[in-house]
Amino acid sequence: MKKSKRLDGKKKLVTLTSRMEADIRSFCRDKGIESESELVRQAIGKYIYADYKDETLKLQGIKQTQETLAELKDMVDITFKYIRLMHINILAYHPEIDTRDEQLVNAAFASANNRHDKFFNTFQNSLKNDPPFFERLLHKYYSEEKIEQS
Repeated sequence: MKKSKRLDGKKKLVTLTSRMEADIRSFCRDKGIESESELVRQAIGKYIYADYKDETLKLQGIKQTQETLAELKDMVDITFKYIRLMHINILAYHPEIDTRDEQLVNAAFASANNRHDKFFNTFQNSLKNDPPFFERLLHKYYSEEKIEQS
C-alpha cells in the first residue's frame, strides 16, 4: 500500500461535475500525476503564479528596453559630438599655417568656430520645413550640451 504524503493545511471541499471528475482522472492517468489533489495543487499554483511570472517578465523586458534606449542615446550623443568636432576641425585645418605661430592657430580655430556656428544656424533653419522631430532632437541635444558646458 502506497503511503500518501502528509500535507499541512486544511482540507478544502470543491464540488465538481461528473464530467470534470472523469476528465481529471483521465488527465492524471495520461500525465502520470499521482492524485487528483496533486493536480489541483499544480493547477492552482500555475494559475496564481502565472500572473507573477508574466509581470516579472514584463518588468525584465522594460528594464532591457530602457538599457537599450540609454545605450542608443549614448551612441547618438557620441555621434553628434564627433560630427560637430570633426566639422570644426575640417574648417580649422589649413596646412599652410605654421603651427608654431600660436596666435595664428588660435585665430584660425576661432574663425572655424564662427563658420561652424553660421553653418549650424543655416542647418537648423533648413529643418523648419522638415518634421518637427529633428528640431526637437537638435534643440534638446544642444540645450543639454550648453548646460553641461556651464
